[in-house]
Amino acid sequence: MCAKVRMISRYLLVSCGLIILVSFVHASSLPADGGEPGKAYKACVDAVAKPDKAAMVALCFAKDDPWIKKTNLGYFTNETFQVAVRIEWPALRLIDVKITGGQLTGDDAEISVEGTMLLQREEPTGDIVEVDRYPAKGTVKLQRKDGGWRYAGTEKLER
Repeated sequence: MCAKVRMISRYLLVSCGLIILVSFVHASSLPADGGEPGKAYKACVDAVAKPDKAAMVALCFAKDDPWIKKTNLGYFTNETFQVAVRIEWPALRLIDVKITGGQLTGDDAEISVEGTMLLQREEPTGDIVEVDRYPAKGTVKLQRKDGGWRYAGTEKLER
């Protein structure tokens, strides 16, 4: 009888613990402007559009970002870094960005966005040319790191 009581007690303790854990992990809706994650994404995209290499690094990437660590930042001008960032990270190609809401789960956020996708490339001559431009919408992921929200490098964007 005591063994059954102990087993039931453990089961209830584990069950209650899981219920509490699930309630902490529950996602909450962000306001229409995306809240703080939306403001951070907008600041990042604006830095890319400007282009401002120092602002792109500070606003878009975490200090320990592996792509930034392996990239020779001194090699790039503001403009060529803009092209490299847009080639590597599709959600940073957006211009005329409109944020329409999102979800927040702890230190992770997913915001809904729409805008114009801008594709560029650098020619062998050093000229930067526009290759394509089209409307796009979807979701962008951000993560709270280094005291702020940073682009998390994964998204779903489609025409």
